[in-house]
Amino acid sequence: MIDIKEFDYQSSKHLLKRFQIIEKSYGANWFNCEDENSQYIWIIENTDNPLGFLSFKILIHPNQKDFIYIVKIYVQRQYRGENPLLVNKERVSQILFRQIESKGVNILTLESADEKLDAYYEQQGFKYNEDISNFFAPVIGTNDKVVVKFLHREIIDEDLLKKFGKQDGIF
Repeated sequence: MIDIKEFDYQSSKHLLKRFQIIEKSYGANWFNCEDENSQYIWIIENTDNPLGFLSFKILIHPNQKDFIYIVKIYVQRQYRGENPLLVNKERVSQILFRQIESKGVNILTLESADEKLDAYYEQQGFKYNEDISNFFAPVIGTNDKVVVKFLHREIIDEDLLKKFGKQDGIF
């Protein structure tokens, strides 16, 4: 049985440790997702097998635009790659993306640190635009490339439209 659960950092600690054991990735860079200010969405099988998680923060840009920053998204090895195991005919990461989209915030952002994943993120509706990346990066606290997904184009803020125009198919 598959469950989708949302927890804060403290409640996620045991699942993070369990995920690390399952992945046999002691000291691996995915574990730097520990952030007591983040929320976590977990896909769990049979109450103790975390298949994957997404950590996120809802942030406010100085111009008062709420947006979600996806801090990390990880799934077990067998549930990623070109021929992943599926859950209910769907990738675990797609389930996680759908869950975060239900949060009621129009703008999703994430850092794209892996060029191999850029094409996958683009398939999920994320786009890169240097101006937009530079708009969100300071609030996130990064110098890396930020990709953005606008969930409801009909309610995109007029200031963003004026600032960035209709570049690169973002709007």
